[in-house]
Amino acid sequence: MHRTSFPVVRVAGPPADRGKQYGLLARTRIHRSISAYQRVFEHYAGWDWTTVRAHAAGYRDVIGDFAPASLIEMRGIAEGAGVDVEEILALNTRSEIMFHAGNKDIPHECTSLTLLPERSATGTTLLAQNWDWLLHSMDTAMLLEVTRDDGPSFVTLVEAGLLAKVGMNDAGVGLCTNTLVSDGDEGRIGVPYHVLLRAALDSTSGREAAETITGAERALSANYLIADDTGFAADLETAPRADGVRVLTPVEGQITHANHFRSTDLTGEDLYARRKPHTLTRLRNVTESLSERPSLSVDDVKKVLADHQDSPSSVCQHPNEDMHERERTATIAGVIMDVSGRTMHLAAGRPCVARWETRTLAPR
Repeated sequence: MHRTSFPVVRVAGPPADRGKQYGLLARTRIHRSISAYQRVFEHYAGWDWTTVRAHAAGYRDVIGDFAPASLIEMRGIAEGAGVDVEEILALNTRSEIMFHAGNKDIPHECTSLTLLPERSATGTTLLAQNWDWLLHSMDTAMLLEVTRDDGPSFVTLVEAGLLAKVGMNDAGVGLCTNTLVSDGDEGRIGVPYHVLLRAALDSTSGREAAETITGAERALSANYLIADDTGFAADLETAPRADGVRVLTPVEGQITHANHFRSTDLTGEDLYARRKPHTLTRLRNVTESLSERPSLSVDDVKKVLADHQDSPSSVCQHPNEDMHERERTATIAGVIMDVSGRTMHLAAGRPCVARWETRTLAPR
């Protein structure tokens, strides 16, 4: 699982052009993503690829209404990669498919945090998380750098073929995220999770990102940890209903989150917490680790992300050989972002062994 770095794909121009560039440059990894998710959807949902494509096509119109440029970009990705647009739609709705159709145990997911300037040794806001997911992602993950004139340029760690995941933009907005699974996740057609992640990176402020997510007809529960270089920081816990948003604000200069709802009124039953109670211990452990110091440097946060308490379900997660091969997960990457410095520190693989690299965006 140790890897020196993820490939970097750089694209530019209007939506159709940058989508096509993305598809061409990441063609091999996009085909790997499609092959991997064919197996994943069959295992978790019992759906063949024809069924998956037909279901994914149902999101086309709502994506087009919510973010027309994102749909154009997905068509470009499909053209560049030499696949049907329904296959790119399937990748970008992989969470909706897995978490509403699946009967299997859900995969282990992420632990995230933010530190306000009074808690960071840099004197700036830091956002960080470990992205935990299925093992095939080590062979499909990449860093996407997008330069454009129709919105903020951004960098995001993403599975090949997807629009966005964890990242930051040159307007000083940073984004981390966690899967949530409520008893209301019934497969409704709405704006997909990964389309909303991209919408956050399209925003010119943290407040705008939060308002966009709050106002959307969301398809799925999810957690969005958003901060910007003005000092704005908020954690949005969301469920797929009109009033299904609760906002957590910093306590003692920090916010921490795992994969359960901290707002108990958003769901009748927290399905993730019931199936994966280690989300509670991961949240406790990361919160306690941050509280050990009044001020934390980037190197301190790297150590927090490398924590192995309560292994194998720790903040830094290693594959559990006792699990079914297709259900094994691990930390795919560690990410730390300084939104004021427009700087991303990235560890490809488990933070306990991976080499950290640094990338910087020029401010707008």
